[in-house]
Amino acid sequence: MEKLVLKAEPRKTGRHANRELREGSRVPAVVYGKNTEPQAISTDRKALGIALHQSGGGLIEVELPGQPTLHVLAREIQRHPTKHYVQHIDFYAVAMNQLVRLQVSVVPTGTAPVLEDSDMVLVRQSDSVEIECYPGDIPEHLAADLSILATIDDSLSVKDLQVPAGVKILTPAEHVLFSVTASRAALEEETEEAEEPAADEVEVIRKGKEEEEEE
Repeated sequence: MEKLVLKAEPRKTGRHANRELREGSRVPAVVYGKNTEPQAISTDRKALGIALHQSGGGLIEVELPGQPTLHVLAREIQRHPTKHYVQHIDFYAVAMNQLVRLQVSVVPTGTAPVLEDSDMVLVRQSDSVEIECYPGDIPEHLAADLSILATIDDSLSVKDLQVPAGVKILTPAEHVLFSVTASRAALEEETEEAEEPAADEVEVIRKGKEEEEEE
């Protein structure tokens, strides 16, 4: 995965100081970790947005003036309720020689043969799985090959994911990620057909009525 570098600066704390930062298109943040003293920092809002998007929840390098580069993972992210830009973020600093646990997104690849039937619909059960690995091995995402979905009875589980070397999946192997179901229109059509009386049943009813009338 391409190295992502985010430049940051130490900041003052307090509501007034944070407001000034946000007005200047900067985002207040906190960096903490097992072997890292918590420190208040700020970074450019646009650069942060790009780093978060490209990292996909993975590793980001934070550069602070006069300090060693920090390797961090994004943790708590607070966004504006209507404009959705980041208002505050917590970074968790990690050591490159220590295992970390995190959620990684699952991305579908390939084509499901069952979807050639327009009445079939792909159902996504989960967006991500939990993994454990060293920070340098964190994948951008895990690929889920949909080509194994040949019938409505097939499903794609965690055990079917393509897992790179050095990555251990902690989510249960049988946990379903993708499944297939009939579309609403197909189900409604099937229900209507089931409720419609058969031709021989209609004939029997008519016969019965005619006999009653003759009596």
